[in-house]
Amino acid sequence: MKEFLKVGDTNYIILGTAHVYEKSVIEVREAIREEKPDIVALELDPARLDALLHNDDRKPTLREMKDFGFKNALLLLFMSYLQKRISSDTGIMAGREMIEAAVEARSLGIPIALIDRDLRITIQKLLEKVGFKEKVMILKDAILPDKEYTIDYVYENPLELIDEIKERYPFIYEVLVDERDRFMAENLKRIQKEKVLAIVGAGHVSGIKRYLGETDV
Repeated sequence: MKEFLKVGDTNYIILGTAHVYEKSVIEVREAIREEKPDIVALELDPARLDALLHNDDRKPTLREMKDFGFKNALLLLFMSYLQKRISSDTGIMAGREMIEAAVEARSLGIPIALIDRDLRITIQKLLEKVGFKEKVMILKDAILPDKEYTIDYVYENPLELIDEIKERYPFIYEVLVDERDRFMAENLKRIQKEKVLAIVGAGHVSGIKRYLGETDV
């Protein structure tokens, strides 16, 4: 999924990826080579890029779990397990397309920009909004889902999935999707380059494009 938008003197190319999809790794590499952008913007913060580059899957310590609250930490551990399970099933490491983008851009002498909000802030905001009942519902849906989605379906129907999340988990949609769409759009607008290639999850493409188009972002 690739969208184009011109705002002022800047041409934005927004490439939507699936974080555990081999096709996305190939598309990212090809997009950088074909588009030859002045800068590549990634849906990452510095800590997440460092963790991906070093394949850091460290589990939280007992002290960190205590600080987070054991129920919150267990929920995060379970969410991490699900992501790793998807990665195992598809044979690709979660976030590998972001690593590929960073490596490819640097090999061509193209600077990169990390445009996402600090993951710790996002997690903290999420935990503040999600009550006990919502956590139970998330775990129940994760263990006994009403629907099963293939990676191909997720990649080809991001808007439908985002709408489902918005309807069933509005608190998650607000923090994980909408707030970050606005945050990343704001950071993109601060980049003073003629041609910007933004590589983000497919579910963020429409929101980022919408916020980029607002004159008061």
